[in-house]
Amino acid sequence: MPRYRRYFRDGQTVFLTLATHGRYPWMADDAACNMVLASLRAAKQRHPFRHHAHVLLHDHLHLMISPYPGVEIPALIGCFKRAALSRLHHIAPATRRLWQPRYHDHIVRDENDFARHLDYLHFNPVKHGLAQHAGAWPWSSLAAWQSRGVYAPTWGHTPPDHMDDIRES
Repeated sequence: MPRYRRYFRDGQTVFLTLATHGRYPWMADDAACNMVLASLRAAKQRHPFRHHAHVLLHDHLHLMISPYPGVEIPALIGCFKRAALSRLHHIAPATRRLWQPRYHDHIVRDENDFARHLDYLHFNPVKHGLAQHAGAWPWSSLAAWQSRGVYAPTWGHTPPDHMDDIRES
């Protein structure tokens, strides 16, 4: 198996995409989504990070986080995946796999890159046909960003101009 090298610096913001094993849509269930978020909180206890944004879709999720100094992204992701498996073992009893073995990461370069990825993440349910507008999707951090005044209440009915600039794995 190839060894992937990932280059992260302390405190660096990263955009992550994790896909379910075989792209099986087990996160279409509300209880599963609640357990995924609980697993993320459990991983955060062991590998602290600043949680900027998230969206859970049926077969993948996106996160934007900034790990605290000394926290390694691969260890954090491994901890999260194990925590999810322990909570959701009933979903994957035959394979014992919930997630694809790898994940996509993108180091956020600057404020503009942060804003573009934040838009991409929050618009993703509309892109995949899961919601008519971004605010209608319950498994997203969009409402928190709207309450801070970053997004208007009507944001997410049409795609941001830069949607095609971001590659999804």
